[in-house]
Amino acid sequence: MVMSANNSSRTNRLIRRVSSKDGQAPEELFALHHERLRKMIHFRLDRRLRGKIRSAEILQEVYREACRHIDKYLADAEEPFFLWLRRLTGERIQALHRERLGSQADGAGQELALYCGALPEANSVSLAAQLLGNRAVNQSAVRAQLLLRLQDALNSMAAVDREILSMCHFEELRDEEVALVLGIDKGAAAIQYIRALKQLREILKNIPGFFDQL
Repeated sequence: MVMSANNSSRTNRLIRRVSSKDGQAPEELFALHHERLRKMIHFRLDRRLRGKIRSAEILQEVYREACRHIDKYLADAEEPFFLWLRRLTGERIQALHRERLGSQADGAGQELALYCGALPEANSVSLAAQLLGNRAVNQSAVRAQLLLRLQDALNSMAAVDREILSMCHFEELRDEEVALVLGIDKGAAAIQYIRALKQLREILKNIPGFFDQL
């Protein structure tokens, strides 16, 4: 059994219990990463499917898939366990996009396939909605206008810059996890994040009314 150096000590203890066929260990191991996976689903699932598909349903399917393939993971576990689960979750979201939206899925994930496999892209629509949050929630016309301006501005960013901001802020990936997902070293990931954050600040500063809603 190989274990990734990027796993937490608690994750590795649970992996050892899974390997020794402890019947409760798989559920405990999945539960350890449940909340971060839920946040990923909330961010990556196409907004047209909100209310139609519950994150709990997706997580249950991912758990079953992980249990089916856990022995394969244990045989060559160089990838951190959380990133393996994240990849399985992304593949499930992509499948749902194809099943429910078909050609309307807008090719989600094509650009980011270069970086992290089958995960749906952190597009400007999702990122704008997260950044706007509850601002102007009681003023639908104002909110809609801000969202459109923010989306247009975010479209000027490179896909990888939107992605790195999304991973750090909305999925709460650690620096080393971001670096592994992007296939670059930790220092380069930090530089790219700082550059993307600076660009985002400039974007927000130049959107009339954005900070008025704070």
